[in-house]
Amino acid sequence: MKKIFSIAMLCLAVAVGVSMVSCGKEKVEPIVNDTTTDTLPGENPDPVYSIIGQWELLSAIQDVTGNPVDITPFYGEHFYLTFMEDGTLLTSDGTNEVPMQWTLEGDQLAFISAPGAAPVMYTVVELTENSLVIENGTGTGYVTTMTLKRI
Repeated sequence: MKKIFSIAMLCLAVAVGVSMVSCGKEKVEPIVNDTTTDTLPGENPDPVYSIIGQWELLSAIQDVTGNPVDITPFYGEHFYLTFMEDGTLLTSDGTNEVPMQWTLEGDQLAFISAPGAAPVMYTVVELTENSLVIENGTGTGYVTTMTLKRI
């Protein structure tokens, strides 16, 4: 009887501990692709992070045929992108919010402003737990690189 009571109390303590941990801010965990075949047994594949969430613009640099120009002020001091799981993209300058749609296939990110409209295409250059770098205009004379941080 004493053994059963001890086990029950241990289970209760673990359950309380787990519920207390889940009350804080949600930590972004990597989504690991378990289907990779290019790793050796015992090696961990590189983590794949989700773009879902809210991102704040740190900088926007436009390279016009080799002349980089900081265009961050064009977006305003509080420019955010919020990627939702249902494919909705909210762009915000801190005051106004504009809904759009988004898709991501490989490293190709599409911003769709209206149904039937041609998407604005970005290449995802970097996606980590807290950093997102996207580039528009690759291969043209006007390449814009946006660096964002997860908030």
